[in-house]
Amino acid sequence: MNSSKKEFWPDKRTLMRQIWRTRKVLLVYPALKSELAKKYFDYALKFQKDSWREVYIKADTAVSPKELTSQPLILLGTPESNRILKQIKDKLPVHFSRTGFEIASYSFTQPSDVIDLSIYPNPLNKSWPLTVITGNTNQAILHTFRDRKIGWRFIGDFQVFRQGKSVLIGFFTQKDKAPWGIDESNLIDLLKENRVVYVTPHYKYFYHGKPVPLDSIKLLAERQEVRLQKLFSRLKIQPATWQGKISYHLYESAEKKGLITGNTDVSHFSVSAKEVHVLFNDVLRGDDFFADAKLIILSTLGASPSQALTDGLAMSFTREWGKHGYRYWAKIFYQTGNLLSLEKILNNKIYQKESYLFMRPLAGSLVDFLIQHLGWQKFLKLYRSPEANSELDKAWLRYLGNLSVPDTLTNDTDHTVFTPVFQKGFCYAHEGYQIYNGYLSQRSFESLKKLRSLGVDWISITPFGYLENRNKPGYLIYSFGAGAENDESLVTAAHMAKQLGMKVMLKPHVLMPGGHWGWPGEIKMMNENDWQKFFDYYYRWIRHYALLAEMYDFDMFCIGVELVNATVGHEKSWRQMIARIRQIYHGPLVYAANWGEEFEHLPFWDALDYMGLNCYYPLTDTEKANLRTLIQGARSVVNRIEKVVQKYHKPLILTEVGFTSTRKSWRQPHHRNRQEPPYMDDQARAYEALFQAFWSKPWFYGFYWWKWPTELAHGGPHHNGFTPNGKPAEQVVKKWYSKNRQALNSWSN
Repeated sequence: MNSSKKEFWPDKRTLMRQIWRTRKVLLVYPALKSELAKKYFDYALKFQKDSWREVYIKADTAVSPKELTSQPLILLGTPESNRILKQIKDKLPVHFSRTGFEIASYSFTQPSDVIDLSIYPNPLNKSWPLTVITGNTNQAILHTFRDRKIGWRFIGDFQVFRQGKSVLIGFFTQKDKAPWGIDESNLIDLLKENRVVYVTPHYKYFYHGKPVPLDSIKLLAERQEVRLQKLFSRLKIQPATWQGKISYHLYESAEKKGLITGNTDVSHFSVSAKEVHVLFNDVLRGDDFFADAKLIILSTLGASPSQALTDGLAMSFTREWGKHGYRYWAKIFYQTGNLLSLEKILNNKIYQKESYLFMRPLAGSLVDFLIQHLGWQKFLKLYRSPEANSELDKAWLRYLGNLSVPDTLTNDTDHTVFTPVFQKGFCYAHEGYQIYNGYLSQRSFESLKKLRSLGVDWISITPFGYLENRNKPGYLIYSFGAGAENDESLVTAAHMAKQLGMKVMLKPHVLMPGGHWGWPGEIKMMNENDWQKFFDYYYRWIRHYALLAEMYDFDMFCIGVELVNATVGHEKSWRQMIARIRQIYHGPLVYAANWGEEFEHLPFWDALDYMGLNCYYPLTDTEKANLRTLIQGARSVVNRIEKVVQKYHKPLILTEVGFTSTRKSWRQPHHRNRQEPPYMDDQARAYEALFQAFWSKPWFYGFYWWKWPTELAHGGPHHNGFTPNGKPAEQVVKKWYSKNRQALNSWSN
């Protein structure tokens, strides 16, 4: 046997795929002879109940070698209490000693110190992922396990806690399938960062970033004290009776905030800790006083049975919310018929499922109205016992009608006069779901730089909505998780792209439970009544992203993707929806139709600014094809598309198009081919064929190639997926995107 042969280590992406593919995990806890074992088991049961994976729970004395080496694994306990952990501890990147543990040259010796090793190759079988929650005492481990979401973390590859709070976040790095190492250049030492930079009578300010913008923080602190006095006055609180200071944490980026707190929202707070955490940069600001006000309201008045009244009271002390202020947006909703009855606004189930961009402005303006209409004491009574009535509803509508808001948006955009632009585009894909490698990360910025160097001048970015049942209407669930395609990540990615000279299409997409999260073309209601309900729910969901696109100046908005059964045969519903969306978002609109039947029979292309096609027509069915054959096939596709385009005389963009780097990917371009070995040449030739066939067509206005990753590690010669990153097809893109493709004739609508 050749002992010099290198040991193969899987990369992180491979282990992540194992997590997603199996959707199960074995959790092994220490069989201690004490109450601690029962607590471990009880907490494991709760984890099992809350987990999106199937969780199997076993004591370390009852687990078999096969079970330990054939699935994702979580180990809990100290190395002395869990015999499996004791067996493998010397093969982990953590050094254990009698006094504590060490990682990345940091020593942790306090009883409360715990490390969450989120993902690492299992030393017993490196092809499977391992998670370890261990530390200096079982009591501390239990507290961390109870209070934190563990398993596959969104916050770094490992994290150390002290007294329940994160003190160190780190990441692993790997080169050429070698053993994983610690990325020493990317450690987040929160003990160093957690320094007070400014103090006022009611606040302690912390800044997480470099350098500290002290002048800006002082201006903010001055403003917050003034706002606080107004809030105290309204709530009849004597400032001297407010005990302690609010710890106010400012973060230079959503990535930093997410990695430290597990929350990337523009702001969040903790009543028990008396803490406010906000984004503080030129793109996203959470210092509008909403979080401060809500913290104080909950600490003094308590929560109203209606979340709308609690949020609305907090909103009433903000001014810059959504750039223009909440009153501005409430007026827009009134003018455009986007209102809900008071009964629905006060209903928590509805309030929590609707878009916060829609509900919070309504809640703030409602509280303004109620205080003005009823007076403070009667409002307090309503706050504690919410109740709607028709007279109050009518009075609120009159209030909104008379509300004077400067710079109110007017729907004066003439969409009959529109000049299309050619788009050298890419579908920009959120990869990794661990904050540091998604849309809002620094790694994403580096990826966008490379994309720009290829000549790309447009990208599409995609949030997802989740429909629980493809055959029943219901609210769509938003992508608001810290590691997901949340609003902050979309805005951050768009800003990064614009810094580099690119423009951005926002392209929301519907997913469902099932293999690969389902396909939106499978959505099919059972009767006309359900279809009408579906369109109502869909509009409420898509309205959120139309608002986001308007608030943050996205350059184009896609109103839907591949909703095959929901488009053809439902022309009236879509025309109404498009008209309503235009009242909110004032840039160009496109719909991304599935190739074939949907694209060729969609009846409302004339209501949009661009025709959008997700183009996966086969180029040829032959086993072997040279470039000439592929170009002929691509031209046949172009001719088929052109017949539809000429009918509507609209500019067309390929909103999604691509090929995997596998053999003969031109035969079924949409097929992922995960089991096929990588093969670069066929992908590159298919790209070349499409460029040659489409480029000079006067009605054609651009490609959005599927796809480009937020993390450049995705791609390369050993990758068989769709991205051309690090493959010959990348150079094909660069060659064509370096050309100056002017509009070939006038295609103004």
